[in-house]
Amino acid sequence: MAQKNYTNERFAALRKLLRKNKLDGFIVTNNLDQFYLTNFFFYPNEAVFLVHKKGVTCFTRELYVEPFGKFAPQMEVIGDENRIVSAIAKARKLGLARPGFDAAKETYVSGGLLRASGFVEAGSFITTLRETKDAAELKILRESNRIAYLTYEYIKPRLKTGMTEFEVAAEMEKFMRAHGATTTSFYTIVAFGENAANPHHETSARKLKAEDAVLMDFGCVYKGYCSDITRSWWHGKKEPAEYTKIWNIVDKARKQGIKAVGVGVPCKKVDATSRGIISAAGYGEYYTHGTGHGVGIEIHEEPYNSQQSSSVLAEGNIVTVEPGIYLPGKFGVRLEDTMAVSKTGAKILTKK
Repeated sequence: MAQKNYTNERFAALRKLLRKNKLDGFIVTNNLDQFYLTNFFFYPNEAVFLVHKKGVTCFTRELYVEPFGKFAPQMEVIGDENRIVSAIAKARKLGLARPGFDAAKETYVSGGLLRASGFVEAGSFITTLRETKDAAELKILRESNRIAYLTYEYIKPRLKTGMTEFEVAAEMEKFMRAHGATTTSFYTIVAFGENAANPHHETSARKLKAEDAVLMDFGCVYKGYCSDITRSWWHGKKEPAEYTKIWNIVDKARKQGIKAVGVGVPCKKVDATSRGIISAAGYGEYYTHGTGHGVGIEIHEEPYNSQQSSSVLAEGNIVTVEPGIYLPGKFGVRLEDTMAVSKTGAKILTKK
């Protein structure tokens, strides 16, 4: 999609939500929302967008004026160190009667300043738009997840007794970068043995033993979009019967959870499907997190496949299914795939 069309379509969708909520302007300060709208990456707190009736004005650091000005010629780009204050002044100059801001994404200080300046607390409109991915986003997300899957295929046969979790993570991250990733989606989790019983283990200097459980949860960022995959297996030839048992239970929960994914399905149902299998097998107390989450520009986005969610899956959502069983002091198993929600069900993205 051409850059100008991409930007115009995203802003047009935002303006539609503004009209629906009787707003004649909107301020965007979140850098990932800015990336979604323009496909240009600013670091946090380096730009402020003011969407108004005459177009969009970007207040940014001087060093961005030339590159972003060329990148988005349809936007007014101003170098300014008092970005939010200048955006408020611009809104007044334009006579905006009811400009809004995303109350959930502002700090106490900036939110208070905007309220005092006549801006209206509004919903997270861009978050809502980001939940449903278009064809261009789906293509990027497919490649991001393919790179992650290829990394799993690359690293599994290369694991050697005596390697540390750190060493393995470094090999994985090097592979992902060599295949087009700009960074990791989150801190790569490599967990050996008892460390695999901690769902969010911090990768360490723990060495791989001759007979050990292995759990890897990782992903990469490709063209601004995240991937997420988890694989678990036994390293060695003497796999304990208990490990085999919980692996098969988790795999069944993963497969049935994926089958439950579809347009119009409540997120609670996906969670209940996977959770029900693990609970029926007697391991419910050892499944200590939700079944999945949305993935996109951020690694954790709406909608969430959990019992707390009131969301219903829609076409274009990208979600994970990642059930797990964790036995403290022993080992844990988690198996995760990322998929696109389509009219025909779940399309797995974490594959070749």
